[in-house]
Amino acid sequence: MKYLEQMKMIFENFHEAVYIVDKKREILYFNPEASNISGFTKGETQGFFCYDNILNHVDSYGKNLCFSGCPLVEAIQENKVKDHMVYLHHKLGHRIKVHVRAIPYVEDGEVVGAIEVFTDETQKNLMQEEISIKNKLLLIDRLTGLFNKSFLMDELSEIINKQKTKSYGVLFLDIDNFKDINDKFGHLFGDDVLASVAKTIKSNIAAKDLAVRFGGEELVVFIHIATRESLLETSEFLRVLISQSRPRTQNYKFELSVSIGATLMRKKEKHMDAIHRADLAMYAAKNAGKNKVVYVE
Repeated sequence: MKYLEQMKMIFENFHEAVYIVDKKREILYFNPEASNISGFTKGETQGFFCYDNILNHVDSYGKNLCFSGCPLVEAIQENKVKDHMVYLHHKLGHRIKVHVRAIPYVEDGEVVGAIEVFTDETQKNLMQEEISIKNKLLLIDRLTGLFNKSFLMDELSEIINKQKTKSYGVLFLDIDNFKDINDKFGHLFGDDVLASVAKTIKSNIAAKDLAVRFGGEELVVFIHIATRESLLETSEFLRVLISQSRPRTQNYKFELSVSIGATLMRKKEKHMDAIHRADLAMYAAKNAGKNKVVYVE
């Protein structure tokens, strides 16, 4: 799954139990609330198959659903949301009545797995939970695989507060001469360039760092546990890597570079204020000749 890491971050603090499987029903992610309800930890579930004597759903007749009537299998095979009342096998041995909703997960027009949300509050409106999950998935930009601006506006503050990092660095990146690339080679190739830059960033930042497509060819990166020196080092590292990255879809000749503005978030500062300051620094880098990093306090 291309966006698994983003989904993990989104569902880590989700208020309902969620786990994600691939088409073979290997458990790729098991959120904290799923652990609370089932008794199983991430280490006891992730990397295993859901039928490996873990949750072991049965129906009210005692029929084991893992090999016949599994909501996840039905959702994946039929590409439809499946809603069931089942009895989960808790780690301590007892059975819990849970309401499950299995939602097929589609990438590039193909079902590549499923997301199951379950709750032991049987009166809960799982239709609302399905809508909530689908809204969470809308926080991922499909072109770049980064988070989108809605994530920045609606979710980032909560994640920053829960990580309790004392010092965040903010990078604002803009692809140099991107309009010229679009005009000369076409917008589809421009999309490839943007995706290439985004993947270079995503592949070379730490797990707790956050990369966001701010808009157009503008990207924002939040670096946790940053100092001025480490932020400048990371900025220069990304600038150099990006200059050596380009799509292999076409053999076009062009120079790829980014201008980067960097700043540290101040104590109790709103993240949008820090982004604005990094944005101004990025424009200073543009005015200084592009393909540069400019840091501001």
